[in-house]
Parts: sequence; C-alpha cells; structure tokens
Amino acid sequence: MTPPKDSSSRSFSKSSSKSSSGNPVVSSFLVRRSPVYYGWVVLAMSTLGMAATLPGQTAGVSLFIDSFIEDVGLSRSLVSWLYTGATVLGSLALPLMGRLVDRWGPRRMATLAVGLFALSCAGMGQAGGWIGVFVGFVCLRCFGQGTLGLINNHAVNLWFEQRRGLAVGILGLGMAGATALFPPLIEEGIQAYGWQRTYLIMGGILAGAVLPLGALLYRDAPERYGLSPDRENAASETGASETEASETGAPETSGQEESGPEELGPETGAASEDEGKAQAETPGETQGGRRDTQGESQGASAVGGIEPGVAYRTRTFWLFTGAGVYAAGLGTGLLFHHFSILEEAGVGRDLAAEFFIPLGALTAALNVGTGWLVDRYPPRLLLAAELVLYGALTGLLPWADTTAEVWAYGSVFGVAQGMHQALLGSVYAYYFGRLHHGTIRGLANTVFIGGTAIGPALLAVGLDFLGGFAAILWILTPVPFLLGAAAFAGWAAGWDAATLQRAR
Repeated sequence: MTPPKDSSSRSFSKSSSKSSSGNPVVSSFLVRRSPVYYGWVVLAMSTLGMAATLPGQTAGVSLFIDSFIEDVGLSRSLVSWLYTGATVLGSLALPLMGRLVDRWGPRRMATLAVGLFALSCAGMGQAGGWIGVFVGFVCLRCFGQGTLGLINNHAVNLWFEQRRGLAVGILGLGMAGATALFPPLIEEGIQAYGWQRTYLIMGGILAGAVLPLGALLYRDAPERYGLSPDRENAASETGASETEASETGAPETSGQEESGPEELGPETGAASEDEGKAQAETPGETQGGRRDTQGESQGASAVGGIEPGVAYRTRTFWLFTGAGVYAAGLGTGLLFHHFSILEEAGVGRDLAAEFFIPLGALTAALNVGTGWLVDRYPPRLLLAAELVLYGALTGLLPWADTTAEVWAYGSVFGVAQGMHQALLGSVYAYYFGRLHHGTIRGLANTVFIGGTAIGPALLAVGLDFLGGFAAILWILTPVPFLLGAAAFAGWAAGWDAATLQRAR
C-alpha cells in the first residue's frame, strides 16, 4: 500500500490536457536507437549541465572574491552589494527565459544559454573595475545559475512523471558533485594561472565540451518523439495516424496550446476542501495518481498542465516559493561569507575548508533520497522537515568552533540543501503539470533567486551594524520554523484542492 499523498498533487485535471495531433511526431535517430528510455539520456546530460553552472553559482563565485578585493581594489562590502544587485538584475530575465523554454524547447535554449555563459566567463576574465565585475556577475548569474539551471530542471521534468522526484534528485548530483570536486581545482587554477586566465579556461571548457554535447543530446518533450513520460510508448497507441516529420522541420513543442482556467475540470476527489483533505489522508492512492490520465489514454501526443495564472493564485505556489527565498538566501549568504563566519567563531581557514566535504557528500545523498521520498510522500510534509533543519542550522552555527562541530554544521547544511534542491526541483511540475512548467518555474526562480541576492547583503548588515554574524543569524532563526508550520498546515488542510476546482 502506497503512503498517502498530498491531495492537491492532482492540481491539473483530465480536461486540462489537449491532444496535439495537429503537430507531427518527429523522427530522431538518437531517440529511436537509444538502448534505454531516452529520458535517462536527457537526465544524464542535464546532470552534466547542472554541474556546468558552477561558475555562476555562489560556490564558484566565492573563490574569486578575494581576487576582486586584492587585484581590482574593491572592498568586501562593495563586492557583496555588486553581487546582490547583479543577482536581482539577472533573475529578472528568468520569466522570459521560462516562456522561451516552453516555446522553443530545452535543446535550442540550452545551446543558446551555454554559449552565452561561456562568453560571460571569458568576459569576466577581462574585468578591470567595479563596472566590469558587476556586468560579469549579471551575466554569470543570468545565463549560468539562472537560465541554464532552469533549462536542466525543465528538461528532466518533461521526461519524467511517476519517477520525477527520483530523476530530479539525481539531477541534483550534478551541482552537489561540482560543489565537492571543482572548487579545489578552481583554487589550484587561480594559484597557478591567476584568476583572469582561470575564467578564460572555464569559458573554453563550456564552449568546447558542454555546448556540443548539449546540442547533441538535449531533447524536448517525449510526446514530440512519440513517447510518454517515464517509459517507451509508441505514438501508434493513440489510435490516430500522425505524420513523421524531420527533426528540424517540426514545431519545437508538442501540445502546448493555451488552456485557460475555465477549462480545468474538478480536481479528482476534491469536490470540497474537506473531501480533498480526506483524500490526502487516505492511503492506497496509486504512485502515479497525480499523472494526467487522459493524456496517457490519448497517447503520447498530450501534455498536461494548468495555466500560470491559476498556479500563481494558489497558496501552494507561494508556500514553496517563499520557502525557496529563505533557503536560497540563507544558503547563499552562508557560503558567500563562509570563511568570515567561521573565523568569527574561532575556526581557521584549513578547518573551515573541511566543511565542504560533508556538505557535498550529504547534499548529493539527500538529493537522491528526497527525490525518492517525493514520489511517495506529500512534498509539504518534506518541506516542513527541511525548514526545521534550517532553523537548527542558524540557531547553532555561532557556537561551531571545533572540528566535530564544523563537520556537524556541514552535515546539517548538506541534508537541508539536498532536501531543498530535490523539493524545489520537482514540486512545480508535481502540482501544476508540464504544459507551462517553464513559465511557472521561471517566475518562481526569479523570486527565490532574489533571495540569493538578499542573503549575502543581509548577513553583511549583521557584520556592519550588529557587531558580528551571530546576532543576525539568531534573528533569522524563527523564520524557518514559521514557514515549516505553514507547510504542515497546508498538508493537513489540503490547501488549494477546492480553489483549483473553482478556478475553472
């Protein structure tokens, strides 16, 4: 018997999927000849693509902060504010990027994003003043951490439904592995070649290796190739004859016509809010219960989902997005000021560097573990558990001054980060479907990437005005507990089941 699921995981109804028989099925040699379901190839490429975002992630940028301070002549506070402003500015493009991903598909967008990201790294190596550093930060955050990260997540969510949590958890291994392995290599490069040439080398690797692999292996929705998410499913199962077209001559997307809120049918088992809650607490729901069953019966030509406007009016959307803002902001701030925070606690740089060992290992493990749990348990319950860990983290960090405590800090941080990445990577498609996932996810990314901008500056305020990092960390401690209580309440009350029913 499968454990109970969140009732509003069925937030897109049968009638929300529309047949796209007008769009011909594309013939792809790689998809046809793949010895495994091609979604696993997309997942492998997306995992590599996620690792490739490291130069635009805080874990990568933080390695160059001292170089900007010493060689470019910037203060630490100025670098923090430049990074904050650049992150906000770069994130504003993500709703547009999300719409383009929905329209053009991951393959074209990944090729464009990796190319621009490579140029951004090369340009960053030429930065000679605060303006150059600021522009470089904007480009690195927009095309790397923002756009390429969005594309990788979207591609995986397109190809998986029943095993979406597990697939997104595996996707997180790319970033976790990059965080554990690449910073020491980048640090060696900075010491051996200087920070400017190291940026040029990273741009060359992106352009020479990641870009051609992405252009070859990324693919758009499985329905475009006559398949269904999670498994092989010939287009002939639809019972309708579909014309096979050349891969370049067919539309990039399949079945992505606009469907308004009025087309949403009643959520299964959600005739009322109480009934929706009751179903959420009823065991025995099939593991694939949240899938678009009509889309499956229509065959591989249907993609299910609800309108972005409906998703944006749900409490579920803002619960996860608000939690994403907090976790992204705190995580970015802690990494950005990592060595300074631990130095304040009396920890030397060598011991502080050991923190990344448990962080990387447990982030990777919890990415996969939480992904497996998302396929079986309500995401809102998992979110509540994650937020409790963040509360413990901020409350106890100022006392971490021994080797065991630093490793414990890295371990708790790794567990919380791994849970966060797996949950935020899958819940938007889990609740709102795949049809407009790029658009919905794009707005969510803009909001909680804004949190990554606020985090470093907010912690710097504690250093500048409160006498150190400890005071601001303790001020932030109640926030995750309150968000965790809201997540638990949302699960218990069956949030949005009736709201989505009325939205039609």
